[in-house]
Amino acid sequence: MDSQRFIENLHGEAAFQGFAIEEILFQGSSQYQSINIVQTSHFGRVLILDGIVQTTQMDEFMYHEMLVHVPMLSNVTPCDVLIIGGGDGGALREVLKHDINRVDMIEIDRLVVEKCIEYLPTLNNSGIVFEDPRANLIIEDAFTYLNREHQRYDVIVCDSTDPISAGEILFSREFYALCERSLKPHGTMSFQDGVVFFQPSEARDTLCQLHDLGLLAKAYQIAVPSYYGGSMLLTYAARRNSEFTPSLDDLRHRLDALGDELRHYNPAHHLASFCLPNWIENVTGECSAKS
Repeated sequence: MDSQRFIENLHGEAAFQGFAIEEILFQGSSQYQSINIVQTSHFGRVLILDGIVQTTQMDEFMYHEMLVHVPMLSNVTPCDVLIIGGGDGGALREVLKHDINRVDMIEIDRLVVEKCIEYLPTLNNSGIVFEDPRANLIIEDAFTYLNREHQRYDVIVCDSTDPISAGEILFSREFYALCERSLKPHGTMSFQDGVVFFQPSEARDTLCQLHDLGLLAKAYQIAVPSYYGGSMLLTYAARRNSEFTPSLDDLRHRLDALGDELRHYNPAHHLASFCLPNWIENVTGECSAKS
């Protein structure tokens, strides 16, 4: 990255994206990763970790609303919530729109949190989300935390980076087993699983491992302009069929009770996002068909 443009090579030299930089707001490194926050003309402010776009000011709501409200509104009693990752605060912002008891947020990199409060205040309400009495920010490796603690949650949201560097372990069988252990009997979960056109194994592996753990699981698709390559897949999982297949009326009722206007999510889109085109169903394979 230079002072005038940014090129992302997540998918190798054969496919990449880039955009012009108006200003570099922050450039540095923690013990875990390089951190850059830049100003652009079209995407607004952009968070880049290890050279990969994580979120942008202009389209983050598309990702965060679908990652959070699908498992939250599918759950009858989403009282105790766990967020894994999400240092920018966007997922926490959306969780706090619900009438919950508490939300534990485990983020490995304190510097990401601090710099996102400073330079990406629209994602975290200028840091106010971290001060909410229901929110408990834990700066620690999530794998270590889940191995040690035995808390159980109604909803688990995994807002991880790509499976490289510090985020690689969050796509392992051992990690999914820890999430399953931490889930209450009526619990629901969501995971981010990359852009399926370039990263077909991410959702397929997640689905297979969740099914092997005895969970109902299926991929759903979203489109986020700043994630290069077309449809992105998220994975939803639940223990019971009642949480796995909520009705449109139930979702509408729960959304009305939320009393907060959302920019992207709506109940009809919630259900429609699970209707995958044939090629994605084929990519996710037999694991997806089992649900």
